[in-house]
Amino acid sequence: MFKKKIKILRYSFTFLVLFGCQNEPYEGEIVTEDNSCIIATNATNIASNNFFNSTEEEYSLFCQVYRDALADQIEICGDEDGSLTLLLNNLGNCEIDDPCDEIETQTNLARIAFESAIASSYEVLCNAYKDALVFQIEECGDDGSLQIIIDELGECEPENQIEIAGNWKLVSWNTDELRDLNNDGIVTNNYLDDIDCFDNETIIFNLDNTGTMFLRSEAVFSFTPTMDGEDFFTVCTDINVDKDFTWVETINSVILSFTDGTSLSLFKNSNLYTAIDDAFYAESTIDDAVITERITFVYVKQ
Repeated sequence: MFKKKIKILRYSFTFLVLFGCQNEPYEGEIVTEDNSCIIATNATNIASNNFFNSTEEEYSLFCQVYRDALADQIEICGDEDGSLTLLLNNLGNCEIDDPCDEIETQTNLARIAFESAIASSYEVLCNAYKDALVFQIEECGDDGSLQIIIDELGECEPENQIEIAGNWKLVSWNTDELRDLNNDGIVTNNYLDDIDCFDNETIIFNLDNTGTMFLRSEAVFSFTPTMDGEDFFTVCTDINVDKDFTWVETINSVILSFTDGTSLSLFKNSNLYTAIDDAFYAESTIDDAVITERITFVYVKQ
């Protein structure tokens, strides 16, 4: 049983992409990164490989080394989304206790790795997760819920596959509200329909996983309350900001890591999109009232 469990374990760890949740996609300064996080991540990779290939006699020792490497990576690189801490906690006390508890832990590790898979590793990590589920059913039984997950995974064929490399253009600022920003009597939930800026915001994704976001506009919004709602005013300013980044594709998104240390996640359907709270901000011209909206930025490929 231990050999089977370690076989499943070897596919249960992946390098999890960390990204900030307070990203502003239209600002930033370029800085230089050091490589201490890369060194810590490589050390974790080596420790995980030794752990996943350990024998029953080596299990506790290599598990503890793996735990220490994860702890060092968290301290040096941070763990903004808590995924590394979850992996660390799932290792438990590095002792072999109830087999089914251990098997369930390894299934959870395989799930975490699968859910964080990049496109190139999706099939391997999906099948590893399926193997872990099958093993758990064989050794510990199932009330039917595990088999449902296996059925939903299917043949481990990734969805939302689009060609990322190329030129993409911002075409929509979609919101949950209908507003008339140009005061022509027609409301819309795509605010770009009503303003004469942000019509040349583009992103280039290169084949070598580098890219540039080109920012060419910024805007200040205000409004005057009226008996029927609000009259809006928009002041657009031309800018010339180029933000370089590296990118990695996951199953459902593309993660942009900018040279200023920030990141942006663009989710995939037939297009690329991201939603940012309070991205639309307008101040009243007569009092301290403000209007804020969550904006979904939509990019289409050119």
